Amino acid sequence: MTSDDSDRDLDDELSAAARSLHREWDSPRLWPDIAAQMRAADTAVPARPLLWGLTSTKRWQAVAAAAVLVLAISSAWLAWRVLSPAGPAPDIAAIQERLLNEDALAAIERSETQYVQAIDELTRLAAPRLEMPNAPLLVNLRERLAAIDMAIAECRAEIARNRFNAHLRRQLLWIYQEKRRTLEQIQEYDPHAL
Repeated sequence: MTSDDSDRDLDDELSAAARSLHREWDSPRLWPDIAAQMRAADTAVPARPLLWGLTSTKRWQAVAAAAVLVLAISSAWLAWRVLSPAGPAPDIAAIQERLLNEDALAAIERSETQYVQAIDELTRLAAPRLEMPNAPLLVNLRERLAAIDMAIAECRAEIARNRFNAHLRRQLLWIYQEKRRTLEQIQEYDPHAL
């Protein structure tokens, strides 16, 4: 017996079981009730929108009243926007406090240059380990360094557009610290460890 034969036997059994479950009964009121409901729906007054139930003159009056209301509200809003006071003047001292001044910027750039030189030296020291065979940890660390270098380039481009942005400077410092930690992990890598 093949699988096709067993499938046909199963289909025959299911068909026989389905035929045995079939039942019919009389429902003499089914179609007349449906027809009566359809006739009632045809004779019912369709619901109309509020404006369309009005006469032509009243409809135009309602539309005109709505237009006047929209114009009144919009002109009141416009007048409020034009005539309202602009609010308190920005505090110049607070703005200057948030922005870096020239002296602070020069000090930050000197520190950044020293930090970059230290990271470059650490990169030079980690270079032999980076060239080691593809150990999974080193592959991961090399990919992380590539992502960090891209983030540094993006952050430096943003700083070039806005040299006095202290937030970008902090973000760049954090990225440099992450690069330093990654280079230290590469230095600590022991190929002979488990």
